[in-house]
Amino acid sequence: MKVYVKTFGCASNRAESEAILKLLSESPIGIEITPTQETADTVVVNSCTVRGETELKVLKYIRSLGRKKVLVTGCMAAVQPALIMRSAPNASIVSPNNAALIPGTLADPQRAIRLERTQTAPEPAPFSTGLKYTIAISRGCLGSCSYCIVRLAKGRLRSIPPDAILPLVSGAIKRGAREIQLTAQDTGNYGSDISTDLPSLIGRVSLIPGDFRIRIGMFNPSSIIPLLDPLISSYASRKVYKFAHIPLQSGSRAILQSMDRRYTPDAFLSIVKSFRAAYPSISLATDIIVGYPGETEEDFSDTFALLAEAHPDKTHIARFSPRPHTPAASLKQVPEPLKKKRSSAIVRLKREIQLENNSHWIGHTVDATVLDMRGSLMVARTDEYKPVSIAGCGRLPMLGERVSVAIESCTPYSLAGSINRR
Repeated sequence: MKVYVKTFGCASNRAESEAILKLLSESPIGIEITPTQETADTVVVNSCTVRGETELKVLKYIRSLGRKKVLVTGCMAAVQPALIMRSAPNASIVSPNNAALIPGTLADPQRAIRLERTQTAPEPAPFSTGLKYTIAISRGCLGSCSYCIVRLAKGRLRSIPPDAILPLVSGAIKRGAREIQLTAQDTGNYGSDISTDLPSLIGRVSLIPGDFRIRIGMFNPSSIIPLLDPLISSYASRKVYKFAHIPLQSGSRAILQSMDRRYTPDAFLSIVKSFRAAYPSISLATDIIVGYPGETEEDFSDTFALLAEAHPDKTHIARFSPRPHTPAASLKQVPEPLKKKRSSAIVRLKREIQLENNSHWIGHTVDATVLDMRGSLMVARTDEYKPVSIAGCGRLPMLGERVSVAIESCTPYSLAGSINRR
């Protein structure tokens, strides 16, 4: 059996796919992993259903597979199996908490549906791309956001014990990894179910020998308010990227309350200011949802004003997409043309802010780690996790090398410079 694994969605999903590949490669039933779907007779689709447009991409891909044997897992399998059945009546479906059942399900000549719930502790699911190594440190979350379907798919928080994470990091460093990404649905929740926390994990990972950097994944404001001081202190290690991804979603107190986000706009700003007070050059990323049900012009203006004040280095903007089985789907929706208008306004503001922030780096010399090559350009990450394109005459750096880069130009999305020969 020749199997190809196709992944949609977030870093956690990519880590889950890596775990699936490991299960398949170690299976005694004779599975060969193929690099493309064209060379496979069987395709495992690790699906995502976080937004409507992503869902459509997944369903289109499944339908494109024709007569190949198909098994669908991931979030869509957990919360919308009927949707999969309509697009692919012959596909097998295995919910994401039952990955261990995938090899056996593929070996079954009959279509199988495996949606049973499991409460067993999850295994760590790492994956690597070049010099980057990502570990999903937990599954699920403690939130109850009114618009989120992912929490229904992933379930309640189940953290991976530190003693299972640390050997994976240590092994990755010994094999040459230069960037360790700790990811989760909400890293700020990490450990509250197993008597530990995120700052403690960061501290222990930072003590592992080697020249590497740690990228901390997204944490919600509500989850880090109780541990803000120790979390900020954990960033003091030179091995921790000075980068924080803190989703705002809305600058309106009323909308945040309707979303059940459990913090206020002022609390978000206080967190941002605390990080910047400790690390003035830190890069901050955030998320905005435009057009949440009930969003008025005043609510939108509040979001616009707060984004301008917070001045994040990166903003991901999404128009609200109602998801089935969520409370927000039953609320009166904002008309789509109005969502698009507001989204366009926020996009313009975001670009202005990001260009202004990046312009401040021009003329400075920064230390960075070379992690990728894109065409003739080398791409490095500064210690603030800013992407830097490196071109020019003479010797280009090697992948994994630490370099000194003179920043010469920028876009709203990245910096560009040349090697400082000193």
